[in-house]
Amino acid sequence: MTLRVTNLAVAGTDRPDRTILRDVSFAAEARAITLVVGRSGSGKSTLLRAMAGLTPPSVGHVTFDERPLWNGSRPDRKILLETALAFQFPEHQLFAGTVQGEFDYSLRPYRLSAEESAERVATALESQNLPQAITSVSPLQLSGGQKRRVSLATIMATRTPWLFLDEPSAGLDGRSLARLTAELAEWKRRCGIVLATHDLDAFLPIADRVVVLRDGELVADVTPEALAAQPELLMSSGVGLPEAMFAASALCQAGIPIPPSALTPEGMAEAIAANARGTSKLQIGGDANPFPTMPSTGSDPESSREGGHRRSFLYRTDAKRKWLVYTLVSVGIVLQTGWTGLAAVLPLALACLFALTAVDRKRLLRLCKPLLWLMAFAVSFSGIRFGTPFGFSFESAIETFRRLFAFFEITVFGLVFTLSTSTAEMKTGLERGLRPLKRIGFPVEVLALSASLVLRFIPLILEEADRFAAIAMTRGKRGTKPGQVHLLDLPVFVIPLLIALFQAVEDLIVALEMKGFMQPNRFKPVPRHVLGLEGNARREKRIVWAGLSMFALLLVIRVIEEVPL
Repeated sequence: MTLRVTNLAVAGTDRPDRTILRDVSFAAEARAITLVVGRSGSGKSTLLRAMAGLTPPSVGHVTFDERPLWNGSRPDRKILLETALAFQFPEHQLFAGTVQGEFDYSLRPYRLSAEESAERVATALESQNLPQAITSVSPLQLSGGQKRRVSLATIMATRTPWLFLDEPSAGLDGRSLARLTAELAEWKRRCGIVLATHDLDAFLPIADRVVVLRDGELVADVTPEALAAQPELLMSSGVGLPEAMFAASALCQAGIPIPPSALTPEGMAEAIAANARGTSKLQIGGDANPFPTMPSTGSDPESSREGGHRRSFLYRTDAKRKWLVYTLVSVGIVLQTGWTGLAAVLPLALACLFALTAVDRKRLLRLCKPLLWLMAFAVSFSGIRFGTPFGFSFESAIETFRRLFAFFEITVFGLVFTLSTSTAEMKTGLERGLRPLKRIGFPVEVLALSASLVLRFIPLILEEADRFAAIAMTRGKRGTKPGQVHLLDLPVFVIPLLIALFQAVEDLIVALEMKGFMQPNRFKPVPRHVLGLEGNARREKRIVWAGLSMFALLLVIRVIEEVPL
């Protein structure tokens, strides 16, 4: 069985004008381990997602034994049943009440008999050194290592012909990593494995093929031996030499010849022993060294691509001033009783929208879509008049729309503020603005942190929702469009999402405490240069005056509308 990627190109979700993968072609064979390597931002995870049916290609195609994975905008469900994808930190995908429930969900699409299902569960647990009794335990009560082993066991129980792993060594200690590599060497006897990784020292010795990516393009598709003989491929792609190659290079410089194919400590020990016995066939003369020196790689390519667009003044403005403008505009909108004031705010909203970067503008529009659908439903429902006769009141619908539109405008300004300001900036800015209230015992730190977390929560939900929607699609095998969640997969989506959000907020609070942001009576504003806010004071004063002017305009409009003609 052969997995073939042909002329694959994938566009960015947040920036369709940016291509993450370009003209990638290679083949992965069954019962073999294919590594996908490259520095951060090279497109490794995107390539895995495209092969797993999570990200549709812009150009090209993915085939399994000449069968296309994608049928239009949906992946072929029959092929999905032949693949399994383990995300980075797979333990985050657990949701069921018991470990047995996790197995039941993963095996449900395969319609197995009770006997075969039990046999697969027992075999998978044994392979991960987990006791059979653990099936009655809640996965949320397990340790981190146990959760990861349970997650891998649920994946292996499906016994799919293809297994995709995204950075499986992340967070593992040396002993756990050694066990994982031994398991992969055993698993490849019955399935093809495609593994995206930075850890060449761990996985290169067991690999059969290596695909090297650089900035979304294919640099090499070679065997590990060929890659060891051409280390410049790793250096030119920004990956760098694995530790084994660095050690071999140092030994060569010391006059001990080490072949490039010595990828393991055992291989180097054998080469050193052969040199001591005088039986080494590799001769290094003078300063010759088969391992070139690692060149300076400069900045991260992903960072350079994203940072190519200079951010607008909105990102460089002091958070305290943004808090003031946001508060003034929001209060002004709340005061409105007619359409004139709401219409007057639209130019400012559009100006803020276009001041965002392309990525943040895309995020804002995605967040606005569900709000607009909610408004449409609420307006339509509010106009319905039940009774005799049944009818529709346009006056009620228009009034509901006006009230919801005011809420929508406030939400848009809040999202603009959130997307252009970090949590630390928001908290520090609000504390600076409310500092005089501390003299009367007002809990400024608590209020600042709460307000900052509330504003940051919606974008956090969007990011985590995308991640767990992909997990639900991978585990559910329903062949839905990427980004959509089937109704029956809601438990595997909602429960891990809520847990992740609670954990993210807790981690954020701990981080702020460690940095001293929540220490009472020790207010120390973070220097503006630390937050990257060396903005122009004159320009920022203009922003404040613009906010004050908008508030005054809205106040005048409210007064005029209240005066009887």
